[in-house]
Parts: sequence; C-alpha cells; structure tokens
Amino acid sequence: MVARDPAHRAGDAGLGKTIAFVTRVDEGISLAVLRGRPDAELTVPAPGTQVFAIQVLLTGTPRFESDRGTVCRPRAGSLVLSQYSDVLGAQVHLPARRDVHIVDLRLSADALRRLTSFPVTDRLMARFGSDAPSHPHAALVVSCQASHAMLQLAYSLSSTPLADPDALALWRRARAYELLAHVIDLLATPVFSPALTAIENERLLRAFAVLEERFNEAWPALRLARAVGLPEKKLQSGFRARVGTSVHAHLRALRLRHAAQRLASGASVTDVAFDVGYDNLSHFGKAFRAHFGVLPSDYRSQRGAPH
Repeated sequence: MVARDPAHRAGDAGLGKTIAFVTRVDEGISLAVLRGRPDAELTVPAPGTQVFAIQVLLTGTPRFESDRGTVCRPRAGSLVLSQYSDVLGAQVHLPARRDVHIVDLRLSADALRRLTSFPVTDRLMARFGSDAPSHPHAALVVSCQASHAMLQLAYSLSSTPLADPDALALWRRARAYELLAHVIDLLATPVFSPALTAIENERLLRAFAVLEERFNEAWPALRLARAVGLPEKKLQSGFRARVGTSVHAHLRALRLRHAAQRLASGASVTDVAFDVGYDNLSHFGKAFRAHFGVLPSDYRSQRGAPH
C-alpha cells in the first residue's frame, strides 16, 4: 500500500468529510476521490515517500505548493502529475466554500517499476522541464489539460457501478491502469507536431483559455484560430498534441463537464442544455449520454439533486 495516503494522514475532520473514498487498487497503488465543499481551507499533505501521483481535477481551484512555494494553480479539466520525493514534498490546498472534485491515483516507486519500464520522471522533465523546480531533491509537480479519455476515466473512477466488492475492485484496477496508460502515452508523445514557436505556443494556450471562458459560444476551428492569431492547421495540430482531440471535441467535452457540474447542483436539464450552448435538447441528451454513460436526468438524480 502507498504509505501515508491522504485519508490516513488527515488530522482535520473537514478533510475526512471531503474524501469520498480511499481504496487500495493493487500492491503499492491507492485511489482517492475528493469531493465536497469544505467549510474551511483544507490541506492534503505530501505522502512523505517516493510516490508518483496522477490527479485529475474535475471541479475546483486547488493550489499545489512545494516546500519552496506555489507550484501551480490548475483549473477544472486539468491533469496534475506529481513525482513526490522522500526529502521534499508538496501539499494540495483546497479553498474554503468552493466545490472540489479530484480523482487522485498514487503509485509507489516499487509499484511503478513493477508495472512499466517507462522512464516516467525523465519524461516528465523532458516534457515539462521549463516548469520543473531547480532543486535536485524537490518534488516535481506539473499540470496540463487532461484529455477527453482521462476525464471520462476520472468520472468513471468516482463512481461505484458494481455491487460485488471483488468485481468492483477488479473494475477499478482496470480503469486505474488505463488512466496510467494514457498518462504514459501523453509523456511519450511530442508536445507539438509540427513544432510551434514560443509565440505560437502562447496563442495556443490562449485558445484553450478562450474555450474555457466562453464555452457556451459557437467556436468553429477557423473562428478560434483567427481569434488567437494562429493558422487553423497549427491550431488543430496543437490541440491534438496537447489533449488528443480536435477543437470541436474539446469544446464538447468542456460543455458537458460544465453541464455535469450544473446538474449535480440541481439545475434543470433544459436550463443546463441552453446555458452550456446546446439549442437542441435531444442533441444534448445524446452527447451527455455518450460522454458519461447516463442521460442528464439520471445523472442529476444519482447525485441527489432535488427534483
């Protein structure tokens, strides 16, 4: 089992309430789901040992800090990869009175070596080297946009679709390994194809920000390309390199993620559909079911929203 996982180290009762569940996926591998709305700022401490962590942020605005200061402030839809050190670590701070939903998969050094020969730490440095701390023993924490497949897996791992404990354990293990496979594939893939200049990279990041801020608008790739000053082909190739999907697919995933958050808070299916940019309820229902595996009304009911 991964030593000192969040549930075992949390001295704050509020953190215990925010942790939906923690389970052992396999030897040296743990899965935790944090979901709730803390009354006060909470801190998830570092594991205190060499651990590789995969965190998918579905909702919230956490702050990741190393022993030497703030590392990153990812937004909803982000993938955060952390290589914790046994010398220096990093903590996750959850702000007060803000909804949070994080899927946290942690693998010990032995478990990672047992599962794959892929050089995770080296590839983290190669891909995100400019974001890495300079101290040789510091924890490495980086973030980027999660792919559509990663977001789907994270939502899936937050659920308990099987009643039999043994079947559920096997189901979670399979999806945890699938999430790890997607992360390794991300680290093995070049950042850009073709390569973008520094200015083009900034414009690509701006394109992601535009969609995040204005996801309820129509954004054909050509319109978005013109808005940020990138050729359409470079915009599309940049999106595929970063998140593995087209501009259109990424926008759809953003809309559905925001729709899920609204439905979970009790908003009506009709209001949510129009608010996130769908003008046809049937199209919204089909897209939502394809993404989450359930109809919007069922998703709303399963999360305890009032009718």
